[in-house]
Amino acid sequence: MGFINNTSYILNAVLTKKGREYLARPGSNFSITKFALSDDEIDYTLWNHAHPKGNDYYGAVLESTPMLEPNVDPEVVMKYKLINLPDIENITPTYLNRTNALETGYNPESDPQWTFNDHYINPDTAGSGGVFDGEKYSFLVLNQNVVDIGTGQGKNVNFDVGAIYGEETGRLSKKIVSNDVTIRTQAITAAMGYRETSIIITGQQSGAVYVLPVRVNYKDLSYDIGT
Repeated sequence: MGFINNTSYILNAVLTKKGREYLARPGSNFSITKFALSDDEIDYTLWNHAHPKGNDYYGAVLESTPMLEPNVDPEVVMKYKLINLPDIENITPTYLNRTNALETGYNPESDPQWTFNDHYINPDTAGSGGVFDGEKYSFLVLNQNVVDIGTGQGKNVNFDVGAIYGEETGRLSKKIVSNDVTIRTQAITAAMGYRETSIIITGQQSGAVYVLPVRVNYKDLSYDIGT
């Protein structure tokens, strides 16, 4: 099917050869129960973030592009179907700031260096009709020198799990496959001020990806310990 013109929402639909065969069958109760949409005619490189008139005009060229008329040849149409991809949710909602970064603090005089409940990640995969409910995720810390991750929650977190990468370079990464993880900050000095990294969360069945930026600030908590 295709739009008749760019100013109307009236659709012009045609049946494929197979559809006409079904319609021509004697006594056929032909009923369309499913359909797919595609955006074959859209060139997304024409989306212009630098348009001088602002974001209302980013897609001006795309909106003025002529629409394709119906075509029943599967070799030339329906190559880029529109689908609803799964999405990872429930990523430490109480600790996300306006830049979607998990901010935590470290002080060498404070023990432990993390708060179990606040730094616990237990993702969900939304969409796809719940097909991926309860799936496991890979949690990849790009720089383990900033934060470490372990499985579990509360006082039973196990940080001695997962795979370590980059031992030959000194910039370690760590990967765990689990339903959930807890984050622990690593040591930094006052001179560093803060350190940053990211945790890449990937659904093991859905393939959905969420990148969680993490920032560890040095905090002077000497007043809390009486010095």
